[in-house]
Amino acid sequence: MEFNNRLLLKIIELGIAIACIVLWETSGELSSKPLIVCGTLGGFTIICGVLLVGHILNSIVEKRLNALISIIGCVLFVISGALIIDEWHDNSNFLYKERKRNALAAGSLMIINGAVFLLDTLSICRT
Repeated sequence: MEFNNRLLLKIIELGIAIACIVLWETSGELSSKPLIVCGTLGGFTIICGVLLVGHILNSIVEKRLNALISIIGCVLFVISGALIIDEWHDNSNFLYKERKRNALAAGSLMIINGAVFLLDTLSICRT
């Protein structure tokens, strides 16, 4: 196993996705569109985990397929984060103060994860 920037990006992607799942589970439903948000979180947690294990075992994933997965991850995480932030940014109900904070944190982390997926795509295309 060779430790390089792509391995580090996969670890960061997986860590942020797990953090978003934890925020989702501790706060309850954060979006009125759970299909896209939960699908993105669950699906890419599994995909990143499998790719990370594959990288550790030195298995080869074709460059184009890996780049396609990363660009789709980028788009889906940005869309999911934007949906959550759009839904919660105007909510001023003091009863949901902690839930709003968790939702905005999860949405922000999802957009950051989209940026990490974009960096991963650029890293894949560069090599």
